[in-house]
Amino acid sequence: MNPRLQRMINRLKEIIDQSIHVLSTSKTEDYHEWISDKELLNEWLIKSQNIIALIFGQQSIQYNRLISLLDTNIYNSEDVKIFSGFLKGCLSDLENGFIIGQEFIIASEIFDNVLEESKHLLETSHKDASAVLARVVIEDALKRIARNSNIATDQKASKLNEELKKLEIYSQPQWRLIQAWLDIGNSAAHGNFENYTKDDVNNMINGIEQFIASDSFK
Repeated sequence: MNPRLQRMINRLKEIIDQSIHVLSTSKTEDYHEWISDKELLNEWLIKSQNIIALIFGQQSIQYNRLISLLDTNIYNSEDVKIFSGFLKGCLSDLENGFIIGQEFIIASEIFDNVLEESKHLLETSHKDASAVLARVVIEDALKRIARNSNIATDQKASKLNEELKKLEIYSQPQWRLIQAWLDIGNSAAHGNFENYTKDDVNNMINGIEQFIASDSFK
């Protein structure tokens, strides 16, 4: 499992376990079990909000649901149990891989920004820096797809490209294109600037954009 994902799972489990401690401070009054330790309760809720925002993002269904629960004001044991159930549902989604698609969506947004910077460098006559930046995008994209396909990511990008082709994640023509982009990026990184042209870098950027938008990167 992705180490970062495992850390998120472990953290969410810790916070869910803390709900038991919060519930242990409840006291019965007016036929309700009120949480007496408000400081502990608020600390737990803040931790919960932070981890859900980190994992799912503030535009997610999960985060919006969390905010709606917080808006009801959580004071008693029943509220805490409902909130804890929500966290357990989020944990289930996380453990069963139902946020992988969202990770790729977020990555696509980041890649778009990096590729825009790469375009700007190209337009301002910095083709070599542009090629290096574009290579960073395709290499990271390959690692993300490989991780999702249970392929070890501690390999060279060209090897990952080969492994993904073998698994038929994408076609041989796409594999050739990716290898060509990696070759341009390698040439730029090693100072072999004569091995490619400005048009080659432009085609590389456009090709990577199309690849990131394709079904292979989902």
